[in-house]
Amino acid sequence: MKIYKVKVNGKLYEVELEAVSETTESIKEDTKKEEPESRELNKILAPIAGKVVDVKVEVGDKVSKGQVVVIIEAMKLENEVVSPFDGTVKEVKVTKSSQVNSKDVLVILG
Repeated sequence: MKIYKVKVNGKLYEVELEAVSETTESIKEDTKKEEPESRELNKILAPIAGKVVDVKVEVGDKVSKGQVVVIIEAMKLENEVVSPFDGTVKEVKVTKSSQVNSKDVLVILG
């Protein structure tokens, strides 16, 4: 356990950090495994937990790789979720104002 001092807006805080056993390589392997799984199923997953502030697509819409499909607010920042591949929207699993967790299915493409 390491203790750090962090200054935020002029106020000093002490923060304790603990090392985790998971390595960067195992994180990369997990990410690579998740990407093909979600691509096979044509699912667009939430990268973070937060509140859906906008849904940019509807069932039947054509979606291009890199197109914004959902906007999620997390820690007062709006995060654009883009499609990792081309397709047609088959199902929208979230609505505006709904809460999502990391890796929840947002949109299914066909």
